[in-house]
Amino acid sequence: MQCPYCGKEMRYGVIQSPHEISWKPEKGKIFASSQFSKGAIILSEFSFLKGSCVEAYCCDDCMKIIIDYGDRKISE
Repeated sequence: MQCPYCGKEMRYGVIQSPHEISWKPEKGKIFASSQFSKGAIILSEFSFLKGSCVEAYCCDDCMKIIIDYGDRKISE
């Protein structure tokens, strides 16, 4: 994947966590599920056996991480 900021090639990888991975429009309680945060985007749901993992691309020059969430659930 080409970096949208500098145009150089990005490295493929994953972001892993033992917890759910989500984006929220504002900071909330750390142990609260994102299902209850309005506008939260669940990037990877928690799995007791596997943890959470989401694919990502990294640009070492721009220090940016790109995550595609096109098929993810957005809470309302």
